[in-house]
Amino acid sequence: MNQASGLESLQELLDLVVEGAADVVGFQVAAISLLRSNGDMEIVAVGGHPDATAQLIGRRTPRESLEAEFAVAEHWGSLRFIPAADLPTTAQTGWIAPEWDEQVIGDPDAWDPEDTLLAPFYDPTGEMLGMISVDLPLSAKRPTQVQQGVLEVFANQAGIAINSFRQRQTLAEQVRLAATAQSVARISQGVLEPSKVVEAIVDPIRTGLNCMGLWVRAFSNEDGAPKDHTAAYSAQGSPRTPPRMVELAKRIGERSWADQASAVVRNGMVHPAGVLSDEEAAEILRFLSTTGAGSLLLAPIGAGTECLGHMVLTRAEDAPPWSDAERFAALEIGRDVGRSIVNARLFELERRMTSELRRADRAKTTLFSTVHHELKNPLASIVGHVELLKENPTDDATWSLKVMARNTHRLQSLVDDLLTLSKVSDPDRPLVRERVDISELVRDAADMFLPRATQEDVAIEVVAPANPPTAWGSGNELARLIENLMSNAVKYTTDGGVVTVTLRPVGDKVELVVSDQGLGISRTDLQSLFTEFFRGTNPDALEVPGTGLGLSIVQRIVARHNGTISVDSELGKGTSFTVLLPRADTPDHS
Repeated sequence: MNQASGLESLQELLDLVVEGAADVVGFQVAAISLLRSNGDMEIVAVGGHPDATAQLIGRRTPRESLEAEFAVAEHWGSLRFIPAADLPTTAQTGWIAPEWDEQVIGDPDAWDPEDTLLAPFYDPTGEMLGMISVDLPLSAKRPTQVQQGVLEVFANQAGIAINSFRQRQTLAEQVRLAATAQSVARISQGVLEPSKVVEAIVDPIRTGLNCMGLWVRAFSNEDGAPKDHTAAYSAQGSPRTPPRMVELAKRIGERSWADQASAVVRNGMVHPAGVLSDEEAAEILRFLSTTGAGSLLLAPIGAGTECLGHMVLTRAEDAPPWSDAERFAALEIGRDVGRSIVNARLFELERRMTSELRRADRAKTTLFSTVHHELKNPLASIVGHVELLKENPTDDATWSLKVMARNTHRLQSLVDDLLTLSKVSDPDRPLVRERVDISELVRDAADMFLPRATQEDVAIEVVAPANPPTAWGSGNELARLIENLMSNAVKYTTDGGVVTVTLRPVGDKVELVVSDQGLGISRTDLQSLFTEFFRGTNPDALEVPGTGLGLSIVQRIVARHNGTISVDSELGKGTSFTVLLPRADTPDHS
């Protein structure tokens, strides 16, 4: 039996009880009231006079008024009788039939239209469930003991019926919530992507917890950047959630996860208390009103000590309140989803680590192959000329010695670059920082390359302010960075060209720009420019000797100094490298 049919059966039974109470006990009107979650009594069934139902059904008696009536009531066994003279001023006006006759004056047993007779009924634990009230006896007199006994029987039957229904409802709720939790757990275990988990659990949660609106939000870090996975459903449509509401929900979620409890906002009340201020609760209720909702259940999503997100479920104002079982089930679902997100993170981390290991293995193989190739050619040349000198020791050795010296220098450059690349690529090697005069390093590098530049008819120009800024870093590494950039600029600049080195402060950075009027770099080559041993595809550039490690070293030095490097180049017109480094002459480093 589903919940809807159960409610119909209970209503039918209550209607039969009030009709029987009115007919058998002998009253023109009988009504059953049920205790609501806020302590008020609401009339849910009316029997007897046909006009009474329209006036009485749905009427609520506030808890304070009910307590006042019970305080002055006479005890007739389990019944409570309040004479008209003792009725509190807060009591509601009763219903009077149009044809009701006045009481017999002077008769002590006459029924006053304002007299009240109640028959409370309870559950097995003694908790009050509701009551039957009767009015306007057909005899116009107070009920006899027999009538009182019959009324008590009807009250007991109503209590048994309601308690039985509540037990069935509780059992059905437990089955429903268990099925919902199992469904979400299966989804969470089978999906290893947070965004897909969030989307997949919306439908089972919406139907399992009987909500009119549902927002599921999970927060994660991907590639070091925060990411928000969100899915939503609303019977009133899915309005965009204002950032303020997201902020409040996130705050509630974090506090709720710390307390390992779900939070409920309903009728201006927040449970547990202290999760929100009165103003914040009012903000949430105003937003809920725009969605047609009257209450909210927020369950955190998390694992361990970390809150990873939250679920917000809403119900209409006239819908049943959130039960303890529903709050607990929502919290369990949040735990399952949290474990799923953690598993997805671990899976993603494992996948990345595997990919990085494969990439590192490929890089190592490529490095060995490239180093072998780079060493093989100059060594072969040296060995060949040694053999020539052995075969003809009396011949002029000048040419062979020049070739051997050139290849030896090439090998020495390769070894130096490999050692430098190894040092600047070691994450465990500390960077000893100091104030570095970049302008001095630029002048030293210009003096170093001046002979080669003069030989190639290339001019070197240095542009720096009178009081150049200092950088914060390693003087040796920054000197190598400048030397590599200027070396490339001079090597690849054609006759009559100019290499310009510009130095200036930019905010809390030192900007170093090395520009040339050389061969330029194609867009395709720019994508691999900082890769080890990359020499480009331009035939003219390949004729220039080099190891292909210079820019790789530059990039790693820049990264070690928390700087940035960018390239602007055009084939046939030249290249410009821009490096930004932390300044030492700023308040942070003064």
